[in-house]
Amino acid sequence: MKVLILHGYSSLNAGDGLLVEHTIDMLREAFDDTAEISLVASRPETFADLPLRIYNSAPGIRGYSKSYLRLLRRMAEFDLIVGVGGGYLRAGRPVELAKTLIVHGPQLIAASLSDAPTVYLPQSIGPARYGSRRAAAALLGRINTVYGRDDRTISEFQGVGISRAPDLALLAPEHPQFARGLPDPVPVLSVRALNGAVPPLVAELAEYLGEFDGYIQSAVGGNDDTEAMTRLGPGKIIPRDELLNPTQPRVVVAVRLHAALMAMQAGHYVIHLAYERKGFGAFQDLDLSDFVHNVNKFEPERVMQQISALSSDNHARADYERRVLAARSDAKVERQRIVESLRSAARAG
Repeated sequence: MKVLILHGYSSLNAGDGLLVEHTIDMLREAFDDTAEISLVASRPETFADLPLRIYNSAPGIRGYSKSYLRLLRRMAEFDLIVGVGGGYLRAGRPVELAKTLIVHGPQLIAASLSDAPTVYLPQSIGPARYGSRRAAAALLGRINTVYGRDDRTISEFQGVGISRAPDLALLAPEHPQFARGLPDPVPVLSVRALNGAVPPLVAELAEYLGEFDGYIQSAVGGNDDTEAMTRLGPGKIIPRDELLNPTQPRVVVAVRLHAALMAMQAGHYVIHLAYERKGFGAFQDLDLSDFVHNVNKFEPERVMQQISALSSDNHARADYERRVLAARSDAKVERQRIVESLRSAARAG
């Protein structure tokens, strides 16, 4: 059984690394450890610890690597092709369109033309501006199964027949383990720069907070959050291991979706300041729509009220936990549906 995973990025962005890990886990559940898995990633060196054959999708000075180009031509040799979940097929700005065309375009085109059965795991597709929507829809329409993780994706590409499913991080088999007792009174803020700057309302929220700790989710290339986070003046930067293996719960306000979901999985109480459609879809699936806010339009006072309630009100925390755990229980059914679709696709191929 030979499986190829497309559209990997970098494990130095913890969210993207998480999605690759969950994709591999789902494939192992579907096909056990006998499956021979290969991965395409634009920063392949960051996945060197995985026991996979890895291909570099990012062009260098001399263009794409020869091994990568050979791979694109022989995809039919695989029993199954899988697109990792995520939000990489977008063209909201010219630079996004360029990255999509250069890094992800060849993979999508090759997958759509291949005779190998192909499943794209839960995606946020779009915005698709500059005339890209028609081309994207035509290519996606040739993929056997495409899952969308938010309602806007389903609506904008309804002619493709995309099936709604939760983000891969919500399909993990382990439920969040919320710690008992009062959270640390100092909240955690995790941010990223958008269009080259920290959103003004996020900076205003940091001033309201006064005392807070910071967390850096991504430290790679153009997705390096280090400067944006340190510029806001946190008391300290929390290491990833400390956030994900806590001795005491925290209230976490996160801009990156997977910083939010990873913190929640670790047992923290999370408020998400979403900058893309994927955040609203995920928190809708968690029954936490009141705890997700548009990063460019939210009311800092409202977020401060939520931080205060989650920090000091036992009933507020109990309601939060109840909603999350109920939603994650429902996600078990979704996980099995996708696992079975992987098996069915491989059998059909």
